[in-house]
Amino acid sequence: MDRDTLSQLVRIVGEGNVLTSEVSLATYMYDATLLYGRPDAVVFVQNAEEIAAILKLANAKKIPVTPRGAGMGLSGGTVPHRGGIVVVMTRMNRILEIDPINRVAVVEPGVTNMELQKAVAPYGMVYMPDPASQKVSTMGGNFGENAGGMRGIKYGVTKDHILGVELVLPTGDIVQIGGKWEPIAPELNLLALLIGSEGTLGIATKIIVRLTPHPPAIKTMLAVYNTLEEAGNSVSQIIAHGIIPATLELMDNKVIQAVEDWLHIGLPLEAGAVLLIEVDGFEAGLDRQAEKIIELCRANGAIDVKLARNAAERDNLWLARRTAIGAIARLRPSYDLEDATVPRTRLPEMLRRVAAIAEKYNVPIGMLAHAGDGNLHPLVLFDERDQEEMERVHKTRGEIFKAALDLGGTLSGEHGIGLAKLDFMPLAFTEVDLDFMRRERRAFDPNGVLNAGKFIPEA
Repeated sequence: MDRDTLSQLVRIVGEGNVLTSEVSLATYMYDATLLYGRPDAVVFVQNAEEIAAILKLANAKKIPVTPRGAGMGLSGGTVPHRGGIVVVMTRMNRILEIDPINRVAVVEPGVTNMELQKAVAPYGMVYMPDPASQKVSTMGGNFGENAGGMRGIKYGVTKDHILGVELVLPTGDIVQIGGKWEPIAPELNLLALLIGSEGTLGIATKIIVRLTPHPPAIKTMLAVYNTLEEAGNSVSQIIAHGIIPATLELMDNKVIQAVEDWLHIGLPLEAGAVLLIEVDGFEAGLDRQAEKIIELCRANGAIDVKLARNAAERDNLWLARRTAIGAIARLRPSYDLEDATVPRTRLPEMLRRVAAIAEKYNVPIGMLAHAGDGNLHPLVLFDERDQEEMERVHKTRGEIFKAALDLGGTLSGEHGIGLAKLDFMPLAFTEVDLDFMRRERRAFDPNGVLNAGKFIPEA
């Protein structure tokens, strides 16, 4: 990057907020995948005006710009694979407003999901999207990936809880989309276009979110199975009977073993799979729901169903689920966490296929899933230093995605496409579909400076 560009960046954000040392550039060249790209400069921003000025400079000089939050993405979305400027949002970390009467909060993109949850809890409110990474994942990242979480089956995902956004367009213009109240023109739903666009159509600088009153009562169950297939069948049966749990999470034996080895909380080590099921709402009727779920689980092969007796037992069960990825990652030097999604009625078949793929390529895979909405998180374990094993891992990933598509599913439920799944997009969409997406993107970013070369394959 030339000196004139660096000087202009310094004038925009201040000298201490522009990093160019080798150590700094190396620090911001990766996310939670195994993809890498070296930036030319790392810039910390504190407001929309600074971002707008950077994007105008980037457009004038045709410099790639990569927005970045906590860098915890799982698809390479924040990897600066074409160099250029990494715009770091983590200093924009204020909760600007909490309005419990109107059930609304306004946050900056660097606020973590957990920070928002803690801030609204004293008001008896909840922000319902709750990704497992909520301690570290930022609201800007959640917006960009349309993050889901454990409660997605009942309460939906990020797009269902965003009312508005202040956005810096790729051209450097600042716009307001939506707001705290009902939109003036509800038929023009630009938020649906922007949420989940993976930082390609703009950079969110203020996010207006919908809050929900905390459920007055909760009941949590752990159903234990001999096989993954029995657990998958139970998921379909619970939903088919008109019960919509708040959460319906699946863990297989590999995950159970890893979590219990780490936490020692009494998980059933002999189980082939467990379902973590939660119902919430008013106390009246919850017992009946729980009883019906237990009946359905037993009818579909559950060898045991335990109901958490108190808050401590419930917390232990959720601790097991939220630490599962960290626990299983201890087993091998590297892992790849995928999120192919299938219709929930095809979940048992997809579970069988993933197990067969793991056996075919001799690659260990731990299975997590937001089972209620068919969102699988296969944890592929390997050592990236072993080239022969890596070849098998790449084949494993490809077959998992193809299996999901064959079953009427998608490439991603919440992690995004980014760079990691770019090569598989032509399997999911026709060339006409992809060309339409490219034209849409060019309408927002005519010079192709913002997160270019990701999400949508270039022609």
